[in-house]
Amino acid sequence: MATRFIEFLQHSQIASFIIFLVCLIALMEIGLRIGRHRRTQIGEYSDEGASLVVGSILGLLAFVLALNLSNATTRFEMRMGATLEEVNAIGTAILQAEAAGGDQAEGIVADLKHYLQLRYRYVRAIRATGEIERLNAATDELQNKIWAQLTERVSESPTPMVNSLMNALNTTFDSSTALRLAMEYRMPGQLVALLLIMSLLGTAAVGYQFGLNGRNSRIPGIVLSILWCVLVVEIVDIGSARMWSFRTDSRVYEWSMESLGVPVPKAPE
Repeated sequence: MATRFIEFLQHSQIASFIIFLVCLIALMEIGLRIGRHRRTQIGEYSDEGASLVVGSILGLLAFVLALNLSNATTRFEMRMGATLEEVNAIGTAILQAEAAGGDQAEGIVADLKHYLQLRYRYVRAIRATGEIERLNAATDELQNKIWAQLTERVSESPTPMVNSLMNALNTTFDSSTALRLAMEYRMPGQLVALLLIMSLLGTAAVGYQFGLNGRNSRIPGIVLSILWCVLVVEIVDIGSARMWSFRTDSRVYEWSMESLGVPVPKAPE
């Protein structure tokens, strides 16, 4: 049951946002009530110990947020770098295949252009539709076909240019594996859980501080909860490829296809 609930949240950004927001507001209200109750016990005197603890919790929360933000941006940059590396590798392989010549050159070039289209569709593919698995299978099949043509070309004429083409194709296939790893990565569950728990505790601590100071702070608390919830959800979305609405930029594939005269295939938005 818990596994299904987690999978549901991973596929629904709106549901995750609403549930997290409700939890934040609820913890804020609980903290507010506890703070007011504490105020009736100590009167107008300030509770310096509570202020110190609340400040420490918020400082720790800021550290956890910065840790998650750094992780998310690093993974985003990894995906962007992997797409650029793959496109450059495919373009280089196409140019070297044309320069190497031979009876297989035309077939290798055509297959590499089709390979570029497949990789573009892979980057744009949506999770849980089955398209990713089909594209991975098609990619593996096309890699084997291209390599078979290269093997035939090497057996006919093992010139330095052909060997260079072999290295270029090997780099292309390695780049695709690196991109697949980057695209399949999601933020570590332990790190996300730590951020969520610290967010709930931090919100409760802020509510407690409001109640302790005798302030009627429900509206500001709700606004703070909404802004914090948006921030956390966006961090998780950016750090985890294909999880919710955020998508990896695929313009480098479009630029390469346009320069090669290859039609840009339609991809789901």
